Amino acid sequence: MAQVTIRRVKEAWIAEAKRKAQLRGESMNQVLVDALQSGLGLAGEDKTNGLEQFSGSIPDNSEAETEYWARFLSDDLKQVNPDDWK
Repeated sequence: MAQVTIRRVKEAWIAEAKRKAQLRGESMNQVLVDALQSGLGLAGEDKTNGLEQFSGSIPDNSEAETEYWARFLSDDLKQVNPDDWK
């Protein structure tokens, strides 16, 4: 992702961005990115944190995926580690 500098930003805009960030519990940067995205008409695009490249190593709807989840649900999920209950 790129970084940009925006000039001639009114103080009232900054104050409002800070207020919204506080209300949302987000950074002012995120509030401004969301506003820019919305203002450009790109609000329908999915947000991403960039981690999707590390997920989905098993193709969706494949036999491998089905077997993986069946094994996980029947074996791994039902195991209780006694050390977790001390």
